[in-house]
This record gives sequence, C-alpha cells and structure tokens, in this order.
Amino acid sequence: MTIDHRYQHLQVVRSTLATATYPLQYLAHLPSALSELISENLASRNELISDNETLREQALFNQAKLQRLALLEQENARLRQLLASPIQTSNEKVLIAEILAVDLHPFKQLITINKGSQQGVYPGQPLVAAKGIIGQVVDAYPMHSTVLLISDPNHALLAESNRTNLRALLVGSGKSDRVELKNVSSSADIKIGDLLHTSGLDGRYPPNYPIAEVTTINNRPGEAFLHVEARPLADLDTIREVLLLWTNPPEVESTLSNESASVENKNPANE
Repeated sequence: MTIDHRYQHLQVVRSTLATATYPLQYLAHLPSALSELISENLASRNELISDNETLREQALFNQAKLQRLALLEQENARLRQLLASPIQTSNEKVLIAEILAVDLHPFKQLITINKGSQQGVYPGQPLVAAKGIIGQVVDAYPMHSTVLLISDPNHALLAESNRTNLRALLVGSGKSDRVELKNVSSSADIKIGDLLHTSGLDGRYPPNYPIAEVTTINNRPGEAFLHVEARPLADLDTIREVLLLWTNPPEVESTLSNESASVENKNPANE
C-alpha cells in the first residue's frame, strides 16, 4: 500500500476492479433511482390532474360568465331599442318595467310587471313596447301590477287608419298575434297593410301611437260589415320590457273633473 501510494503501481488494477464492480453499484442504486423517478412522475401527474380540474372549473365559470354577459348585452339592446322608440316623445313621463309573469289563454291575456302603486302606477295606465301599444293596467298593487293586453277578448280601443283616418273599434281575439276591427262598413276604404294607431278619442290611450297592421279583409256575402283582422306591431308573446305612460293619472282626472264642475256651476244657464 505504501509503494502504491508513493509510486502508483496498482492504478491499473484499481481501474480494472472499479470497472468490474460498476454494474453491481448501478444495480444497488437502481431501486433508489426508480423510487425517486416514480415519485416525481406521480407528483407531476397529480399536479397535472389538479391543474386540469382547476382549468376545467375556470372554463365553466368563464362560460357561464360569457353567457350572462351575452344575456345582459341582449337586454341592453332591448332597452336601447325601447328608449329610442319613435313612439316616445320627450315631454312625456315614462317608466320602464320588466315583465314578471305571462298568462296567455284564449279567454285571458294578462301579464304581470314589476312596478306598482309605489312607483305611481294606476289602473287604466297605458303601456307600450318598442313597436307599439300593448295594453293597459287593470290592477295596481304596491310592488307589482296586472296588465290587460290588447289581444284579450275583453279589451277594446278606438283605432284609426294612418292612410284614410278611418276609425273603428279594435278588440282582442284571444290570440297574441291577432286583433280584430269591428263594425267596418263593407264600403269602407281599408286595405291590407294599412297601419292602425290610437285615435286618442277613447280617453284612455294617447293619440298617434301605433297598434297593428291590417292582415286580412273578408267581405262575407249578405253582411253589412267587413271581417277585418290585424297583427299587433308589438310581439306580445316575446316582449321582456315595457314602457308605462302617464297620460291621465288619477290626480289629473280629479282636477279636470273639478274644473268641469266649477265651469258648470258658473254657467248662467244653470242659474
């Protein structure tokens, strides 16, 4: 050992022995290396699974958020269309209401809106959509109201033709896509495509608001009146928001009645 330490005569022998024993060292270290490799792979796999689950949840969340944003975008578009409607005038007080419930049956055409007497809503108040008249309030509760649609068989208003100023009674048919004109003479000047608007003479709806378009005219033999059908301009079965108009609120009607009574009392003919 001393000679080898000083003169390095056994270097070749040590190299030969090291080369011969290397496989044994490798085999002895192999289980530890495999264990570390397997642990790393399992850790990486668990991290990948965890990351995939997180990404999947984030994707679902983003998807739901995008859908919500799409709905909000559609709602904003409807509101912009409603507020930009040509049937609205700048000097009128209006209030946007959202539809809460719909009750469409052949003998009942009603909707419920989320505005009530606390917001100033009153029975008889007219409502419009972006394209035309849709109905009037029949019951006003503190937080909500019930609206009778123009398609209800019990609803009627005095309509007027844009083209000829022909006036006729417009009544509901029980179907959301159809209304009827009553007592139209067989000699009346009316055509398919004529637009009907409010006359303002019924004391309920303000004048010159669009209502419907004439779609069918039947001249039945032996009858003095035409059978005329029209399609409401507002999509009564798909609307989501409406505008409440203040035309003759209760306090105004009360004031007008008092003024009328005062004028009658001052009339010399009454004395």
